Amino acid sequence: MRIALDARTIYAPQRRGIGKSLLELYRHLPDVRPDWRVTAYHRSAGPVEDLLPAPYFTPRMIEMPGDRFNAWDRFRLPFACRRDRADVLHCPANHCPDWMPIPTIVTIHDLIPLDMADDPPDKPVQRFDKSVRTACRKASAITCPSEYTRGRLIRDMNADPDRVFVTPWSDFGKPPSVDLQRRIHLFEKYRVEPPFVLHFGAAESRKNTRRVIEAWAGLRKLIKNRARLLIVGLDSQSQAELSTCAARLGIESSVVLHGFADEQDVPALMRMADVLVYPSLSEGFGLPILEAFAAGTAVITSDRTSLPEVAGDAAQIVDPEDFNTITKAMNKLLTDQVYRRELVRRGLSQLRHYSWHRAAEAFALAVESATETNTPRRRFKRAA
Repeated sequence: MRIALDARTIYAPQRRGIGKSLLELYRHLPDVRPDWRVTAYHRSAGPVEDLLPAPYFTPRMIEMPGDRFNAWDRFRLPFACRRDRADVLHCPANHCPDWMPIPTIVTIHDLIPLDMADDPPDKPVQRFDKSVRTACRKASAITCPSEYTRGRLIRDMNADPDRVFVTPWSDFGKPPSVDLQRRIHLFEKYRVEPPFVLHFGAAESRKNTRRVIEAWAGLRKLIKNRARLLIVGLDSQSQAELSTCAARLGIESSVVLHGFADEQDVPALMRMADVLVYPSLSEGFGLPILEAFAAGTAVITSDRTSLPEVAGDAAQIVDPEDFNTITKAMNKLLTDQVYRRELVRRGLSQLRHYSWHRAAEAFALAVESATETNTPRRRFKRAA
């Protein structure tokens, strides 16, 4: 089997969630289908060649100077796949080409742009909607990270249930222990000391950062005097706006607003935090929940979209639009050590349902479905 991969998210200067997860998926694919080969098409070379096994994985740069009208997506990539005689094309980032000369798999992570769109939607949202509908109509198979997203695609986009496969993500492994010197460095860098609650903030309203701050203001005074709320991932404008909000609520001394955390700091911060508060309004999966479970950190998350599916019974579930329920959850987890430890135990158990090996096997089955074969070894020999 020869897979052509749109690998631009892997080769991005700063890999985000999709790029990191895609890298892990393809690192584990040789474990389940060792005879397959992958050509990764990208537009700018990045330092990932040594992270993926050769000759299983071959990077290939294709460029279009003066690229207009998304021609790289729409024509250049499909043409390269057909020229190179690939068996299947994988488009992993919520979009697909209009022209699909070979069987094509599209990964749709979520429908957040549609759910959070203004009325009427702007042009990027309209393009996203068109791309998802094109994938549901024309793609040979669709993969998504959660049953929630699968259900939405079938119900709202009329996708064929037999062509939609769930390939759930996993965590990135248990974070290493944090020695005393490293702890002191991070406490000084992020201006917190234990105990503290961690929240990944953003300007996006769906991340619910402002409501998390309002919920923190409702904590019992004794807790606020002892603990800190650390919010990372904020741009300068968001920091200024949320600083004003915290000052208005009289909690500026117990809320630490920070910019984007260094990638190597995040696992350590997760491990050192007492609680992760993640009451998002909309997600396609919810990877920070699994990362917190792996770190041995208790989780508060919302009852919306895919989050209860990922969390199972291992997190404190709240209504994300009611800051009082978030306040009660934080009060409980910061004062009830027995309950917090119980959630940590359940989180470690919940992790057993997720692994990159299982994700790779589920993805391989989707590939085989897209190419209409149940005998991948025979097909590989024919295509070689």
